Amino acid sequence: MDISSFRESVSGGRYFVTAHAKQRMGQRKVSDDDVKWVILQGETIENHPDAYPFPKALFMAVVRENPLYVSASFDGQFAYIITVHWFDPEVWIDAVTRRKSR
Repeated sequence: MDISSFRESVSGGRYFVTAHAKQRMGQRKVSDDDVKWVILQGETIENHPDAYPFPKALFMAVVRENPLYVSASFDGQFAYIITVHWFDPEVWIDAVTRRKSR
């Protein structure tokens, strides 16, 4: 995924939040501004350029003193916010290292 173009799309308002992401945002008390902050200011911790149907990436930034993750894809013109989640020590060793599958 071209991260620079992806971020330009988000900062330009060319993005969609999936129904799943909206649901998770509500459950996890994550705002639209939180999501944009993570994408625009956060670290790209995973990049999957060969993902189907569009390349996707996982972004992370600290929000309200906790790591917040945003999974998103990009079709070259529009960004798609797939889901959001907070740091979970059962899934992550630290804020950027995912635990191996069991």
